Amino acid sequence: MQLMNDKKLMSSLPNFCGIFNHLERLLDEEIGRVRKDMYNDTLNGSTDKRTSELPDAVGPIAQLQEKLFVPVKEYPDFNFVGRILGPRGLTAKQLEAETGCKIMVRGKGSMRDKKKEEQNRGKPNWEHLNEDLHVLITVEDSQNRAEIKLKRAVEEVKKLLVPAVSDLFLCSPDLIYNLLRRGFKEMSGAVTTKVRRQDMRVHPYQRVVTAERG
Repeated sequence: MQLMNDKKLMSSLPNFCGIFNHLERLLDEEIGRVRKDMYNDTLNGSTDKRTSELPDAVGPIAQLQEKLFVPVKEYPDFNFVGRILGPRGLTAKQLEAETGCKIMVRGKGSMRDKKKEEQNRGKPNWEHLNEDLHVLITVEDSQNRAEIKLKRAVEEVKKLLVPAVSDLFLCSPDLIYNLLRRGFKEMSGAVTTKVRRQDMRVHPYQRVVTAERG
């Protein structure tokens, strides 16, 4: 957690002459190492724990899946693919270890190589590229156990599909503006809050949101 806070702080500071490039690379490497260790610990200990929490298998093996669409229209500037997969795919792997489900990012924008994505679109086994960006969660187990696993995985993935407040410091001003405007719309009460786009053009740690009574 402290490493992530350090990275956010460094990202917010002016990078004169690229002096932070080396430090940022070292931070990324350390974050990746810690996450890998956490993933290995989870992988070693979560399987037995997960199995002990499940009921005894009843009936034949079933294959279940659920598709969760990524809200790219609501948050067009947010890197959902990176957040779901994590560095070197460790976030997705950790979720798979914890839930017993397979988690895959599919649809438009799911591939890092956009040129290759265009080349594969329309080909057999690549039909998902014609769909909107989504997360495909699959599981294979007895029906009663598969339903529990799938429900857990869906709950965890849904948490990744809503940008957290801490993520705002890594977002563009336009995204912050859209998030705030959407949040104000959902607020109940007689006060109409307006956010002016020009107020979002300053640094993340200096941003001021102007609220006016309508």
